[in-house]
Amino acid sequence: MCGIAGFLRIRPERSEPLTQTVAEQITHAIWRRGPDGEGHWRSQDNLCWLGHRRLAIIDLATGDQPMSNEDGTVWTVFNGEIYNFKSLRAELIESGHQFKTASDTEVLVHGYEQWGGPGLLKRLQGIFAFAIYDTKAKKLFLARDHLGVKPLHWWTDGRVFLFGSEIKSLLRYPGCNQRRVSTAGVAQFIVSRYVSRPHTMFEGIYKLPEASYMEVDVGRENVFRPQAYWDVHYTNPGKQPSFDEALDQLDHLLKETVRMQLMSDVPLGAQLSGGVDSSIVVALMETIRQESGGQHRVKTFSVGFDVERFSELKYAKQIADSYGTEHHEIMVGYKDFIDELPLLFWIHDDPFGDPPAIPTYLMCKKAKEHVSVMLCGEGADEQFGGYFKYAADQYSRFVDWLPSSVRHTLLRGTAAMLPFKARRVRSILEILALDDRASRFSSWYGAFDKALQTTLLNPELREQVGDRYLTEVFGELLKNCDSSHQLDQFLYSDIHTRLVEDMLVVGDRMSMGASIEARVPFLDHHVVEFAAKLPRHYKVKGLRTKILLKKLAERYAPQDLIYRRKVGFTLPLSDWMLGPMQPLIRDVLLSDQCLSRNYFQPEIVKKIVDEHMSRKIDREQGIWVLFALEIWHRLYVDDDGSEEAAERLKIDLKLDSIRSAA
Repeated sequence: MCGIAGFLRIRPERSEPLTQTVAEQITHAIWRRGPDGEGHWRSQDNLCWLGHRRLAIIDLATGDQPMSNEDGTVWTVFNGEIYNFKSLRAELIESGHQFKTASDTEVLVHGYEQWGGPGLLKRLQGIFAFAIYDTKAKKLFLARDHLGVKPLHWWTDGRVFLFGSEIKSLLRYPGCNQRRVSTAGVAQFIVSRYVSRPHTMFEGIYKLPEASYMEVDVGRENVFRPQAYWDVHYTNPGKQPSFDEALDQLDHLLKETVRMQLMSDVPLGAQLSGGVDSSIVVALMETIRQESGGQHRVKTFSVGFDVERFSELKYAKQIADSYGTEHHEIMVGYKDFIDELPLLFWIHDDPFGDPPAIPTYLMCKKAKEHVSVMLCGEGADEQFGGYFKYAADQYSRFVDWLPSSVRHTLLRGTAAMLPFKARRVRSILEILALDDRASRFSSWYGAFDKALQTTLLNPELREQVGDRYLTEVFGELLKNCDSSHQLDQFLYSDIHTRLVEDMLVVGDRMSMGASIEARVPFLDHHVVEFAAKLPRHYKVKGLRTKILLKKLAERYAPQDLIYRRKVGFTLPLSDWMLGPMQPLIRDVLLSDQCLSRNYFQPEIVKKIVDEHMSRKIDREQGIWVLFALEIWHRLYVDDDGSEEAAERLKIDLKLDSIRSAA
C-alpha cells in the first residue's frame, strides 16, 4: 500500500516542468500512506513526473517505486495489491518478459506492454489505483480497482494534468491551490453525507470512478472522460443454485479469497468487530493457518466505547477466544474522540459524515504496533443484503397505491408524533413517505429528511439538492442497473454510492492515516459477482436480512452472536452532544463564521441545535454533518489544508481545555 502522485505537461509549449520543491511537497502531503520510503522519477524530456510514498508489504528489498520495464520506456506508480500477480508473472515470463523484482508492481508495466491498458485490467484481481506512463507514446494511463477500494483524484487546467491518491497532495501544486468550494458538493454532502463521484468538495478536482480508466496524451486534445471496464450484473440466465449449493459455493469462494489476501511479507491481522462479517474472516484466517501449519496466531483488533450499550467488545472476544487469536482491545472515550478530531478531518480530505471514522483510526493506530496489514469485513452488507433498510424499503409497496399527497401527509404526520428516542422509526416513516424510488434510496443514509432540507438550505443549494442531484446520481444508477427489481436496484445503488464514496473512503483514509493496509475479502470482484446473481430471497425475505451469509456464519460462530440485533459500528455521539460536546457544537455551528457562509438559513440551524439539546427531536446525524462541514471549511478553505493547519485548528477550538474539562 502506498501513496501515488504524478504530473504531465499535456501542452508543453504552454507549461513549465514541475519543480523539485513542489514535487517533494506533493509527496510529503501523503507521507502517512507510505512512511517506509519515497521515490521520484522524471522523463528525460521533462514532460512527466511520477512520485511515490511506500508502505512496504511485498518484496521489501526490491519493490521501490516508481518502477519501469526492462528498457525504461514504461513507468508506473501503484497503490494497492495485485492478488493474482504470481500467475500473471508466470504468463508474462513465458511470453518473454524479464523481471528484475519479486513485487506485484512489476506485473503492471510488463502487462501493459503485453496486453495494453484495458487488456491488463481484464486480468487483474486485487485492490489498486495506478498510473502508467508510456514514454514512446507520451501517454498516461490511469486506472482504479473494480469496487473503488483505493482512491485516485485528478485535476487539469488544460495545460498540465495532475493526479494523486489524496486531494491534499494536489493542493500543494500552486496552480491547483485556489480551493474553490463546489456548492454542488456541499449540497450532496448535506443530502447523503458524502460527495458522489466524479465530484469532490472542490471545483475542478475529480475522482476517477471505480472500475474505470482514463488516458491522457501529450500534445493532443484530451476529453478527460473515464471509461468503465467492469460493472456488477444481477440478471442470471443460468440455473439457480439450491440454498445448500450456494452455501457451499460461498464458503469455498470466501476461503480462497481470504487465502489469496493473506499474501504479505510483513505481519498481518484482522479487524474484529464481533459481527457476522469480520467473524467469518477471522474464522477463515485461522482455518487456513491450521491447514498450512502456520506457527503464528492470528492477531485480532477490536474497538469499544466507554458507554456500555455501544460497545461490542464481548462479542469480539467471544470469537477471539473461540479461535485462539492474539487479541487486542482498544477502548475509546470522549477525550480520545476530541483529541484526534482536527487531525482526522485533515486526513479524510472531504468532510466525513461517518463519525465512527475516529475510533477506526484509533484501532489502526494501535494495531500498527503489531501489524502492517489487516483484513476486515467491509462490504458484506451491500452484497448480501445486510442492512435493515433493505427489508424496510420493500414495504413501500403497501403504500404505493396511495396518492402522493395522502401518503406524505399520513406517514410524516405519524412520524412527527413520535418521541425523541424513536429516531429510527421516525426516519423509516419519513423515508417511506417518498413515492419515488430514487428519492427513497438517496434518503436512507441522509442526515436530514426532505422537508428539513428544503427549509435549511439557501435557494441555490436547495435547487442542486432536488431533481438535479437525484437525476444525475441515483436516477442514472437506476438506469444503469440491469435489473428492475427494487432490491437489486437498492444494492446496486449502495455499491456505487455509499459504499465507494463513504465507507471505503473512511476505511482507506483511517487505515492509511495510521500507515496500515486494509484488505476487504468481501469486495473481491468475484465475490461481488457471485452475490449479485444469487436469488433475492437468499439475501432478504420479509424482515430477515443477509440470510445466506448468516447461515454460513453458523459454521464458524455461535448463533446468539449471529442472530442478535444488529448494532453496527456506532459511537455514543448523541450522548456526547448532549453532554461534554454541547459547548463545542454551539460555539462552532452558531458562530458568525459558520452562519455567514451562506449555505443555510441561520434560524433553521439554531432551531436544529436547540431541538436536539432540549431533547425534543434527535438531530444527531444532521448536527454532525453541519459540524463536519464547518470544521472542513476551517481546515481546507479558511486555512491552507496542511497538516499544520490541523494543529492550528486544535488550538483555535481550545480542544485541549475541552478535553481536560470532560
